[in-house]
Amino acid sequence: FDFFIRDEKLMFCIGDVSGKGVPAALVMAVTRALFRSVSATEASPDRIVSSINGALSENNDSSMFVTLFVGVLDLPTGRLRYTNAGHDAPLLLGSDMELMAVDSNLPVGVLPDWKFTVQESHITPQTIIFLYTDGLTEAESSKEKMLGIKPIQKLASEHSTDTAQQLVGLMEAEVHRH
Repeated sequence: FDFFIRDEKLMFCIGDVSGKGVPAALVMAVTRALFRSVSATEASPDRIVSSINGALSENNDSSMFVTLFVGVLDLPTGRLRYTNAGHDAPLLLGSDMELMAVDSNLPVGVLPDWKFTVQESHITPQTIIFLYTDGLTEAESSKEKMLGIKPIQKLASEHSTDTAQQLVGLMEAEVHRH
């Protein structure tokens, strides 16, 4: 994940690379660097993701890919423009909890010419955009049962007015309990 503010816009991303170990870590480091580089001059999330996709698809001999969610939140207006590239849908937490609608685009690094879509939502003050990877939903118990999205949504719904720090702590506790 990464984030920064530029021109009163919160630029943020979260991703999850296929594979494990050093090769996966290197692909994620490259993805983060590409996000920083492209979003320094580009504010359209679909173009940011398309640029990252083009770079990662080039000479991708290892066939690794990255699920990626890129958002651009205009801080004064609350206008959120975002592009999802095969990543888990974020949760919006405010007076209640809702799963964000996300288009089912391919992950980056798969097809160099894929046309990513951009979506838009309005974020009200004090709303939390809860981003996570499948490491949360796929956390396994000692009996190899995955946690899944339902307990995450239930916990988020019950604590939708908590602070971000409290919510993260509750999610960590839920994974340990599971």
